[in-house]
Amino acid sequence: MTRRSLSAGPGAWRYLPLLAVTLVLPAQATEVVGRIVDNFEAQVFADAGVRFRMPAGTEQQAQTDEYGFFRVRDVNPGPYVLDVSLPDGRAFTVRLLVSGTNKTQFLELDYSRAVPPGDDEDY
Repeated sequence: MTRRSLSAGPGAWRYLPLLAVTLVLPAQATEVVGRIVDNFEAQVFADAGVRFRMPAGTEQQAQTDEYGFFRVRDVNPGPYVLDVSLPDGRAFTVRLLVSGTNKTQFLELDYSRAVPPGDDEDY
């Protein structure tokens, strides 16, 4: 019977600071700042509604300003579904993963990428 040592090896200690930081810094609530645009049509959407559907069944809502920006505070880390309602009645849905490692997470939601073109539109 051979006895084996369970050593991590000489280079394993270099990862200890990373492990310590990971254990010390818990995920935090994040502020999500976003903008609703259509890059194909070169426009932003003022007065668009954004609804964050959260895993626990709760939701938060925001409205875009005149430049297409919105802000949602105190978003906990995790996966979300965002329902976007444009002022002209069009709508689209996107998925978002909030990491919680930053105080602010910025995203740009592009209608032209979220919705496939119609039969009469070019790609």
